[in-house]
Amino acid sequence: MSVKSAIFLYLGIAFISPAQAGIVYNNWTTNQGESGSYVFTVEHDQANDLFNYKFTVDPWDAEGLGLFIDFGDHTMPGTTAADIGLTNIDPADEVALWATDTTSNDCGQGCNLNGLNPSLETPDDEWELVFRLGAQGFDQIQTFTWTTLDFGLELSDFGLAGVRSQQLCTGDATLPDGIEECTGSDKSYGSRRGTPRSIPEPASTLLLAAGLLGLGMIRRRKVS
Repeated sequence: MSVKSAIFLYLGIAFISPAQAGIVYNNWTTNQGESGSYVFTVEHDQANDLFNYKFTVDPWDAEGLGLFIDFGDHTMPGTTAADIGLTNIDPADEVALWATDTTSNDCGQGCNLNGLNPSLETPDDEWELVFRLGAQGFDQIQTFTWTTLDFGLELSDFGLAGVRSQQLCTGDATLPDGIEECTGSDKSYGSRRGTPRSIPEPASTLLLAAGLLGLGMIRRRKVS
């Protein structure tokens, strides 16, 4: 390979950054007989040391009320929203930090995981983060998003997640139209699926493509 070819190829590869990596929770165990269609995803913004969270219900057959996260034997930097860097809340003010490093299954008024009893990671057996989603009663919110610091952790540190929901629907009913059939509640827990994957930024992918294109052009010139 010529020097020019090597330079083009290097420029394409060298600028690829880890960017965002993600995990998803969408398989749940419940003690209520029926679970909602919860999808909880976390992206790791490695460049800025942040976790970006999204909790949605799709199809919309329940509404989130509380979310619990187990990081294993790790300790959070404090007990306030500022301590964990809670930002980028959407809808505004609808995600609140309820507790950190707790053995309690409580997440506020009408919100708990009592009776579910999932096995948390030893030796602390704690939920490291507990979030309150919205308020008791139908809020008409299908999706919640927010951001925290990454606490020096990786996606592989995510253990069990617990969900407390309200407005659980029966049959094929969905919100908001089927509200008359969506009066139940649910307590569920699940584990992340798959191995966390890093996905290059679009700009980095374009740089790689440009490098490979340049290499191809050089080769064609040599042939001609």
